Amino acid sequence: MKKVLLLCAVLILGLAVVTQAQFRKYPSNKAPVKNMTAIDPVSATQESTVIKPLPSATKSAGTVSVITIGTSANALGWGYGSGSYDHIWADNDLKAVGVMHRMGPGSAPPSFSGYLAFDHAVNYGATAADWKINYQVHAAVLNTGGTYYADAARYPQGAIYNPAGNTDTSNAYFCYYAPAFCNTTAASWGGYTWGTGKWGAQADSTKHLDWYTPPPYRDIQDGFTITALGTAFGIGNEYQYISTTDYTYYDNLYLSTGLWDNTAHKYDYTASLIPLPQNLGQWNSIEKIAADPTGNDVWIGCITNNGGATPVFDSTLYPVFIHSSDGGQTWGAPIAVTLDGPTGIPAILNYVSDAKLAEVYSPDPAPSRDQIAYTCAFDGSLTVDKWGNPHFAVAIAFPGGGFSVVSPDGANSPKFDSTMAIFDIFTTDKGATWCGRMMGVPKRFRCNVTSSGAASSIDLRTRISRNAAGDKIFVSYQDTWLGTATDNTAPDVFARGWDLVTDKLTNNNGQDAATNVTYLSNVTQAAFCPDMAPVVFTKPNGSSLLPIAVEGIVSLTLDNAVSFYYIPDFSYAQTAFTIAAQGPVWGSDCSFPVGIIEPIAASSLSAEVYPNPVKTLATVKVTVPQKGAVTIKLTNLVGQTVMNVTRNVESTDTFTLDASQLTSGVYFYTVTQGSQKVTGKIVVE
Repeated sequence: MKKVLLLCAVLILGLAVVTQAQFRKYPSNKAPVKNMTAIDPVSATQESTVIKPLPSATKSAGTVSVITIGTSANALGWGYGSGSYDHIWADNDLKAVGVMHRMGPGSAPPSFSGYLAFDHAVNYGATAADWKINYQVHAAVLNTGGTYYADAARYPQGAIYNPAGNTDTSNAYFCYYAPAFCNTTAASWGGYTWGTGKWGAQADSTKHLDWYTPPPYRDIQDGFTITALGTAFGIGNEYQYISTTDYTYYDNLYLSTGLWDNTAHKYDYTASLIPLPQNLGQWNSIEKIAADPTGNDVWIGCITNNGGATPVFDSTLYPVFIHSSDGGQTWGAPIAVTLDGPTGIPAILNYVSDAKLAEVYSPDPAPSRDQIAYTCAFDGSLTVDKWGNPHFAVAIAFPGGGFSVVSPDGANSPKFDSTMAIFDIFTTDKGATWCGRMMGVPKRFRCNVTSSGAASSIDLRTRISRNAAGDKIFVSYQDTWLGTATDNTAPDVFARGWDLVTDKLTNNNGQDAATNVTYLSNVTQAAFCPDMAPVVFTKPNGSSLLPIAVEGIVSLTLDNAVSFYYIPDFSYAQTAFTIAAQGPVWGSDCSFPVGIIEPIAASSLSAEVYPNPVKTLATVKVTVPQKGAVTIKLTNLVGQTVMNVTRNVESTDTFTLDASQLTSGVYFYTVTQGSQKVTGKIVVE
């Protein structure tokens, strides 16, 4: 016991030194206060001056096309700071896509900034002729005098409700969910407005405005989705915003659950609170919600700090998940994911090279990897694969003090170049074990802009999607590679795909890297606030078409009118998945493909370990579908093999594992016969 206490004291002292060094040395970007602008300015500018794509313009080989779609009075509707909302939706059965946005001067029909439109297209949105733009679905009409409208919508999120089995767009509905103020004095956020509009029948629409008297309090919702079961979910939190210095989080998520009324052609929402205490003071977390292809496994993913993980020090952000296995009827307890420290995700502990660590900590020596803290940036995105497991895409970086992020750009370069990475944080066993795949390495983080004459920002936005089957994952983000840039003010869209069955990643011209989607296109170095549909298209030829839309911000000023742009022709063929997702950079902590976690058939390979946890001896019982050689490998958390045994098995056999010589902790066993493989976790006490 004395040795244990002494070791703990040494570790605590060592970690304290690391923490002080990071706080002392590194300038960082603070998490922006959420929803800083209450009444948005309406610019007199009638249309965006962003470079407009020419339908007849030639393009370089491999360069994407760009289609101009709707317009808005200003750029604020798609969010700013870390406010990334869900604006774009694709339906694989309908081959249809839609983009939700605010309207305003320059729109046709004429409208105010509190109006909402759902631009939409058939035929995958392939040509400008396939689109209908500025299709109004919400009008602000309650005017109490002056320029303020009580039912003005802001920061809208949208989706397409497609009845089960339907393949006719005329039977589909556009659905939106947007914040408004909680009362006619515009004193605070908290009001919600939602509604529907039928495809091709604009008169068949609904509108609902929900003013309320708190408590509970509620804020702008960060996530919105419609599941395969037809259930709609909006997720935010119990958070009271009065001003940039007066706001409080009340330790609950605020979930809106909508059920479709087939007679009235609308969603009826009920609200519930899901407990999620946080250690962030007044700053609240980012929340996303997504479901698997069946609609049964629904997950909430947050970027926060609830004290449930064991980071190197407290001023870090990490993912926290909440799971429902019954389509959102009941919810489990929060699951915190530890990113760093001795029990952190090995892919995260190892993605920064030794040379870069030496440069970052110079002139001091770099600490051991399990004594380095890592944090999530302030925006993320969530999807759920076909096996019901969540995937959360987020940028990971070194933390500064007070829940801040050390950027790879600006005053910190070149020391911090390549120290931020885009990760897919995921599980293969519904949350018992967490893993990571690095999907990209951005060079820039924050884009500095202005709003109402004051400094504002747009942070790195990471999006994650799946295909309809749920066995491929796609990540996108915006990044500036312009050498003269000091921040993310000249962004292109980058993307990468991961085949979960083959465990292969897409390549970029044969290289192990993300693809620059918009390079040399009409929005190159101007692809702001990119959004990607939660489900990508699967074309008849098997390729995966990524529906991506961007916002054209003018002169780095959020007040100016903007146009939105859709990219109709960026896809990955199956042959693009060539890079093995293995090794410490890509996450050796998960050395098996996600796709093998299938329901075990009677004739399949199986393995059982008991007792588990184990102190001395454990029995590994193996059942094989046919006689032959079986290999059992045991690895620790950093991917080192501590046992490797091969033996011929007739049908069922047992192996004895001597755990008395192993250090206490978590280990993973992998049992392999031919092409079949099963894996599991062993806890040694």
